[in-house]
Amino acid sequence: MKKLILYLILLLFMLNSSANWSYGFGKVNYELIYEDMPILDFIYESRVDPEESEDYDGYVVSPYVLVRLPVCLRNKKIVLNPGYYLAKPEKKDGHRFVIFKQKGIVKGAVPVYKKYRVNPLEVFPEPQKPKRKWYVKPFVMLGNIIKWPFKKLLKRRNPKKPPRAKAEFEFIEEGNYYDMGLYIEDSLYKMLFKLEN
Repeated sequence: MKKLILYLILLLFMLNSSANWSYGFGKVNYELIYEDMPILDFIYESRVDPEESEDYDGYVVSPYVLVRLPVCLRNKKIVLNPGYYLAKPEKKDGHRFVIFKQKGIVKGAVPVYKKYRVNPLEVFPEPQKPKRKWYVKPFVMLGNIIKWPFKKLLKRRNPKKPPRAKAEFEFIEEGNYYDMGLYIEDSLYKMLFKLEN
């Protein structure tokens, strides 16, 4: 009985200590996270992404995420002005970062301070499919019967679908920092910016 009580107390202590843990102990220190981020201005000095043509291969639309920034943001030496950017996560030289491109020119490589695995079914729920009316079903079946002999002639190239993506933004630390979350399929990339005045 004493062992059972000891195990319960130990388990309770472990659960309590693990629940309070996040980037140190207690509250998340965004100031420390921002200061610890590396400066990655050396990766794309020519402002050209050499893998861009390979990334677009097989797609009709851009495989990158379109992000609209409403305010001027700074991450160390990188300044992103308000506007639309194509964002692409990458990992090179042991650094995980997101490149922001505008009009084909790399505007900056922003380091990712945390990468999470997420459930894509929760982030991107399946849209409801409309039900066909009873009077449309015979016409659909007739169309399938007519198309069947010409299937190979009517077969068209099926381009790849771009990855599902969305972006989330949040002001933190009383509006001093701008936390950006970039969801791409089953991954969440977290980036931290300071607001530029």
